[in-house]
Amino acid sequence: MTTTPQLAIKGGTPVRKKPFFPWPIYDQREVQAVQDVVESRAWGGQPSPKIKVSQFAPKFASYHTARYGICTSHGTTALEVAYKAAGIKPGDEVIVPAYTFVATAAAALFIGAVPVFVDIDADTWCINPDEVEKAITERTRAIVPVHLGSRMADMDRIIAIAHRHGLRVIEDCAHMHAGFWREKGAGSIGDLGCFSFEISKTMTAGEGGIVLTSDEELEERCQSYISCGRVRPTDKHLRPQEALGWNYRMTEFQAAILLVQLERLKEQTAIREENKRYLSGRIEHIEGLSTIKEDDRMTGRSGYGFLFKYIPEEFGNTPRDTFVAALQAEGIPNDGGKYEPVYKVPLFAWRDAPVSVDYSETFCPVAERAAYHECVWLPHELFIGPREDVEDIAAAIEKVARAYRG
Repeated sequence: MTTTPQLAIKGGTPVRKKPFFPWPIYDQREVQAVQDVVESRAWGGQPSPKIKVSQFAPKFASYHTARYGICTSHGTTALEVAYKAAGIKPGDEVIVPAYTFVATAAAALFIGAVPVFVDIDADTWCINPDEVEKAITERTRAIVPVHLGSRMADMDRIIAIAHRHGLRVIEDCAHMHAGFWREKGAGSIGDLGCFSFEISKTMTAGEGGIVLTSDEELEERCQSYISCGRVRPTDKHLRPQEALGWNYRMTEFQAAILLVQLERLKEQTAIREENKRYLSGRIEHIEGLSTIKEDDRMTGRSGYGFLFKYIPEEFGNTPRDTFVAALQAEGIPNDGGKYEPVYKVPLFAWRDAPVSVDYSETFCPVAERAAYHECVWLPHELFIGPREDVEDIAAAIEKVARAYRG
C-alpha cells in the first residue's frame, strides 16, 4: 500500500521549493527601447499618436487580423472608449457576463450605461449565449463577450444574435492576446475589441490598452475620444466639437516596451500552450478535477492562465479554498477567488453610479458556483519555463488531491 506524503500545510515537505520564472520577462531590448524614447524627448502628448505608438498600434492590430488599433492608457479606458464609440448612451443597456473583472461592467457605468449581467456557460465559464438572448430588451445596445482564461466565448452564436437584434459586439480580450477563432484574431470578430497590457497580462508595459476595429468611422471616433475630442485633418466622419473626449493617450515608453513584447508573443504563447497541454493530460487522470472545455473553433489559444474545476462533492465536500491553500503550501502559486460575480465585488460600487441601477437581487448560479466552489486558477507565468516546472505543478496537484480524497 502506497503512503500519501504529508501535506506541506500540515508540516510535510513541499513539492516545489524554488521560485518560478519571474514576470515580466525582459532583456536589453526593452532597456534600449526605453532609453531611445528618453533620448528622443518625444515621450508622449500631442500630436497624437507619436512615433512608437504609431508603430505599435498597426502591428498589434494586424497580428489579430484587424485594420486599426487605437492605443489607450489602460484596458479599462479601452472599454470605456469602445462603448462610447459604439454609440452607447446614458440609460442604454449592455449585456456582460457575471464572471469577469469589474472593469467590463464598470466602464459602462462610467458613461451612464447599464450593465445587465447574465450567467456563464458551465463548461467554458464564458458568457452563455442562451442567457444573452433572454436578457435582450428594447434598451439593449451591445453584447460584451469576455474571453476568459484562454477560452473564447462562442463568437458564432454571439455574432448571430447581435445581427438578429441589431446590436454591437464589443469583445473584452484582456485574456486573449494571440487568440484566434476560425483564423480570425480576438478583437477583430465583433465591432470592437479591447485588450489590456497591465502587469499580469501575457504582454505588458505595466499598464496600457488598445482598441481594435476594422471600421473606419469607429476608428476615428476612438482616436478622438482618447485625445480630448480632437479631430484629425484626415478624418472623414467627424467634425470639430463633435466628440467630448478624455486624455487617455498611451505614452511612448509604454509603446516602446510593447513593440518588444510583441516580438516575444508568438514564441511565449507556444511555450505556455505546450506546457498547459501537458498539465491538462495529467489532470484528466485525477478524480474530482477536470479542465475547462476547449472549443475546436479556437484556432489559436492565448496562453493566459490555466483554469481547472474542483468538484467539492468528490472530496467529501472539502472546500475549494482548503484545496487552494494546500496547493499554495506545496510551492505552487494559485488562486481560487481570482474573480467573483461582478455584482458581488466590493469594487463594483454601483450605488455611486451616474445612472440608477440595482443589483441587490441579481443571481447567476453558474457564476457563483464557479467563483466560490469550483475555480482554481494558475497564473500564466508558471508555464513559461521548462517542462520540469509543470511536472512539479502536476505532482503538487496530485499530492493534494490524493490527500483530500482519502
